[in-house]
This record gives sequence, structure tokens and C-alpha cells, in this order.
Amino acid sequence: METTEYRLGDICKLRNGYAFKSENFTNDGVPVIRISNINDNQATTDKALKTNPSSVFEKFAVKKGDILIAMSGATTGKFGRYNSEEKAYQNQRVGCFVITDEEKLSNDYLYLLLNGLKRKIETDAYGGGQPNISSTIIENYKINLPSITEQEKIVGVLNRSEKLVKQRRKSIDLLDDLLKVTHSKMFGEPITNKNGFASGTISDVSSGVKYGTSKPAEDEGKYPYLRMNNITYEGYWDFTSMKFINVEPDEKDKYLVKQGDLVFNRTNSKELVGKTAVFDLKDEMILAGYLIRIRLNEKANPWFLWGYLNSTHGKKTLFGLCRNIVGMANINAQEIQSIKILIPPIELQNDFAKIVEKVLEIKTEYQASLIKLEKLLGSLTQRAFRGDLNIVERIEISGSIKIQPKISAEVIAIDNMNKQLADFHNSIANSGAPTEIDNKLKQLDAELKLRGEIPFWDEYVKYRLIKEKQTTSFTFEKLWKEITAFPFESVPDYYTVKKMIFNLLNSDKPFLKQRFNESEKQIELLLNETTSA
Repeated sequence: METTEYRLGDICKLRNGYAFKSENFTNDGVPVIRISNINDNQATTDKALKTNPSSVFEKFAVKKGDILIAMSGATTGKFGRYNSEEKAYQNQRVGCFVITDEEKLSNDYLYLLLNGLKRKIETDAYGGGQPNISSTIIENYKINLPSITEQEKIVGVLNRSEKLVKQRRKSIDLLDDLLKVTHSKMFGEPITNKNGFASGTISDVSSGVKYGTSKPAEDEGKYPYLRMNNITYEGYWDFTSMKFINVEPDEKDKYLVKQGDLVFNRTNSKELVGKTAVFDLKDEMILAGYLIRIRLNEKANPWFLWGYLNSTHGKKTLFGLCRNIVGMANINAQEIQSIKILIPPIELQNDFAKIVEKVLEIKTEYQASLIKLEKLLGSLTQRAFRGDLNIVERIEISGSIKIQPKISAEVIAIDNMNKQLADFHNSIANSGAPTEIDNKLKQLDAELKLRGEIPFWDEYVKYRLIKEKQTTSFTFEKLWKEITAFPFESVPDYYTVKKMIFNLLNSDKPFLKQRFNESEKQIELLLNETTSA
């Protein structure tokens, strides 16, 4: 592929933002974009900052598709696209790329180039604790550009790669959602106990609750040292950052974590306290002091209790127990043991554990494929940035006979990855669980299609309502917009969804209720207090 070297500033200018003053702002008007509004490769408007339009500000107007970049501060080099139709202005320290020669550079390819330049921008930023970078430095970067036609081909391949990465991440998130839905369906919540299970507290199902050691980690140690950052918010393990510790032989058993133990994060910021994971390794590890080990008796399967403590209701219960100690939320061992729980038959708990085992097996495969996809995307991006990514299109004749000339390795890699993911997706075997439970896993195959789209499913909509709405009210119009924005494979028409909501309002046990908001003069929907998915 032939490329031509340019100085970025010869075909694209980096426009600095306007230094708005406090007297420029108003409650109405045009939103202003600040550095804090550039996140996750997106630039959004700051609804709290608006200004009245002025001819002075018009040269700083931002339109849909513009690429904005943070020019100073801890996030220097962070960039994102503005994807709203709403007009906005860029604030000072926010740069906006303006292409001056569209015959040589496309906006999509510029976005790709910035991904390749991000590390360089961060390195070239100056200023110590408050780094900055000037538009002159960025405009002086040398770039290799293929023709506009080749740019479009390359962007198409990279968009496909990026879409695969996003879809795989979405599939992993949906696996977590599936476990929450399944736990809710199988057991319900303690406050309703709709299945009439026995009830009690965590102390009734535990054989011992123990704090970890307060001994500090060492540079060299015999045992891996489990700390609170090794537990994710979703209740899984993250062993990417491990420390080690030595303990005396007579103390080892006091702090040792065994397979099947529940590990509970007893202190942290309020939104992170109460992280709970099941230790499912055979390795010997030692528990740190900010964690609590819960060892269960024959009445409970650890995965059942894990499912409850990581559920929406479980998290709310834990947050309600938090006490503030020197700026940190804290829950002690006695409070944990006093939490009210259901105690379903152990056979049913074990059935749920089988589902967890199967789902985690699938999740491991998905995570491995995600790593491959991310590496592929990174490699393709870097090769495109260097100007040595060759893309050869397939040629189709008469709509049936396909001639495939020498296809680039990158195209083949993406096609193979698509096939591997599809083959794995279609090979989910019988879980070995009872038929009813195995059918739930078969439903997973319908939910997690390779395209990352979900069949429209009223039970899933109900779950999203519980997860997102809780006790807040909402209008049907707002709900309709959210449903159409969610990546369902297909969405019924407006009136079909309206009929579904009407049924949720008028069933024997209504899922929803409605009320009239006097101040807004509108009818609003609200979840019934005893609702469960």
C-alpha cells in the first residue's frame, strides 16, 4: 500500500477552546464541553454548564462527529467523538480537530491515527503534576496516509474488529446478568419469600467467621496474600496484582483460605464495601485484615450465598449496614452474621451452583477470546498507524461466484476469529444439570448471539426495570426510548410494548403500578415494592 508522509498540521488544525467566564453561563442555552466530559472515547455535553449563543462563541461550536481532546491536566491526551446532534461549545483546554483537506484525510481515519498517537501525546505532555500539551506539538507530528479509498477500507476492517471486541464484552456482561436473573427466579428475596423457604441468618449457615491477619505484606513470602483489591465489584477474583506474606506455622490455619470459603470485603468506600467472592482454588492463600472469611456448614452452598450477597437486594442490605469509620464504610463480622437470608433446600442450592459452574466455564472461554480480539485490534491499529496495513477486498461476480485474490493476513485473521467465536457459541453442550436448569443455559445461547444482540424478551425487560429503576418512577415514553436504544435483535412496535406494560399493570400480581404526578401533570410508572424478576 502506497502512503504519503504529511505533517498533521498541514491537513488538520487543532483548535483550542474558549475561556468561558462565570458571567457567560446561564441555566438555558447552548451546553459547554469541558475536559471532564471526555471519557471512554466519547465527548458529551455538560448539562450543568450552558451559555447564551454569541457571535464570539460561534468559532468554538462543536458538531456531531467532531473529535475533541484534553489538552491539560491528569487526563491529557484523552480524546473522544462528539456524537450528539445538539449544538455545543468547547471550553478552554479542550481541543477540537478540524480537517482542512478532506481529500487527503477522513475523520474516521483521523480517529484511528489518534489511537496510535495517544501514547506519544501522553509522553510529550509537559508540566510535571499538571501536564499540558500544545496544539503546535500535535500538529507537528508526522503521519503516513494512504489514499482516501484505502483509508475507508482500513477503517471498515478496524470497525469490524472493534465491534467484535464490544460484542464479546457485552456477552461477558450478559453472563453476569444471567446469573442474577437465575438466582432471583430460583430463590426470590427474603422480604417476600414467595416460595416459602426456611429463613434465618448467615450465622445459621456458617461454621466459622474469621478476620484476616493485620500483618503487612512482604517483598518475598511463601503464601499469596489476598487483599480487598483482589475481589471485583461483581464478585469475581482479580489476581493481576498479588503480594505475598509469611506466617508462623501455628497461625497459618487461622488465616488460611480454603476452597469453598466465602471471602467478604468488610471495609472500603461505601460503593465498594461488601464485595464477596467464593474461593474456588486449591492453592493455599492467606487472608488480609480488611477481609473476612465465612466458612459454611452443610445447610448452605457458598454459590447460593454468593448469589444473594451480589444481588441488587443483597447489595442494598449491605449498604444499609455500613458504618462510617474515619472516612471509610465498615461492616463487622457480627453484622454480617446477622443478615437475614432464605435457606432453601440444599439440593436447589446445589442446582444453582451447577449453573454457576457452567456459566463461569463459558465466561472463561469468552474472556480468552476477548484477549485475542483485543490483541488483534491493537495490532491492526498499530499497523494502520504505521501505514503498512494492506487490505484487499473480495470481488463478487454475478452475486454467486466469488473470486478471492490474495487476501491480507488481517482480513483472514478477522474472518477466522468470527468463525471460531461462532463455532464455540454453537457448541455449548448439555450442562449435565436437570432438564429445567439445562434449558436455562440453552436460553443463554439465544441471549448471547455472536452479533451481541438480544432477542426481545419481556422477562429480560422486567429484570432491566428492577435493576435500573428500583424505587424511582418513570414515564412510558422514557421507557420506550430506553427499550429502543437497548441492543435487542428486534423490538416490537410501540403499541405491542404498550400492551406488554398494560399487562404488567393489570395482572393478578401486578409487576407495575401507576400514579399521577401533580407537579409534572403526567402519569408515571413505578415498580411494586414486592416485585422480583
